[in-house]
Amino acid sequence: MSSSSDSVNEDEPVRLEDLLEFEVFWRDHYEWLRDRGYVLRPRYRPGWVASWVGTNTFPFDCEDGQVQPLFEYNLDAIRIADGKPVMLRRADPPSVSDELKIGRLLSSMPPDPRNHCVPTYETITIPELDTEGRNTLVVMPFLVPWGKPDFDTVGEVVDFCTQMFEGLQYIHSLNVAHNDAKTTNIMMDWSPLYPDPPHSLRSSRRMDWSGPSKPSSRTLRPVKYYFIDWNLSRYFDPTSGTPPRLPPGYGGDPSVPEFKRKEPCDPFAVDVYCLGNVIREKFIVGDPVFHYPPRRNVEFLEELVSDMTHDDPTKRPTMTEVVSRFEVIRKGLSWWKLRSRVSAKTASSLLYRLYSPFHWIVQLSYIIRRIPAIPDYTRNKEYSNV
Repeated sequence: MSSSSDSVNEDEPVRLEDLLEFEVFWRDHYEWLRDRGYVLRPRYRPGWVASWVGTNTFPFDCEDGQVQPLFEYNLDAIRIADGKPVMLRRADPPSVSDELKIGRLLSSMPPDPRNHCVPTYETITIPELDTEGRNTLVVMPFLVPWGKPDFDTVGEVVDFCTQMFEGLQYIHSLNVAHNDAKTTNIMMDWSPLYPDPPHSLRSSRRMDWSGPSKPSSRTLRPVKYYFIDWNLSRYFDPTSGTPPRLPPGYGGDPSVPEFKRKEPCDPFAVDVYCLGNVIREKFIVGDPVFHYPPRRNVEFLEELVSDMTHDDPTKRPTMTEVVSRFEVIRKGLSWWKLRSRVSAKTASSLLYRLYSPFHWIVQLSYIIRRIPAIPDYTRNKEYSNV
């Protein structure tokens, strides 16, 4: 996603009662979008006045005080026809990236259970161009960050890894490199977990700001995970006769060893590293930036993830090899292991032991109700493809 850092003067305090520079586009197209079937949040209505003005309310406590300048080309909306939340994206023009080309390719493929690419509902042409030639609006499902609510069991972690491994394998099978397979470019469908759509910028609250959002368990209500963001993705012609190479430094994961060595990169090997690093930082070693603590009971991931993040890209497995190896690992996990907790290692051993009986009471209820240890979103009756 493109950053709007140029639109915000960090030396001046942000006045949330005034629209930021990047928000003006959405305000100016509010009526135009409504005519095409999409309603934006109240903040972007023409003539909007901040709800907290003249009160003692803190702006961040108000729905119309929610702003995310890091993603200036993305905004959630409600589809008028069915009241469904969607995400609008001002896609890069062909002069900037292959985003539209890759998005159309991935959305035009026949059904495949490995496909975890965010689909496109509709593409709308904006009447006027911006300075970069940006005039296409892509309508996609409304998705939420994949890390919340927390993972409870090994089975939930196995489900996530299975979906993401197969998803990246699928992308690579089309000779496409994602080129930015970082943690923020993985999202999940909100609808199985939440009775009401959560807010796009504060998932702890409902979208309509009527109260807190209350997600269910991933085991009870399995979810589908998606890769998003194609503005760095590239298609490589397999008949070209030359192995694909890119200059180092692209994407959002600066830890890639090839980047540090400033050497030409095999983009498919970099993708393998980046996805492996997502899993390593989320579950195995933790990541203080995203407040991910290391987890218990995930040692079965360590060897595979170590190979995926090998310093030498030629020694990393392909995604097809990753999928094959993980299937063997998955089959070797006992029911007890799959239902075990993946609580934070940073929590005290005393708290871990005190909570464990409650965890196993819940797991016993799942066993009695024949709820599988590994979630499967395809069996969820309430699940509808987004």
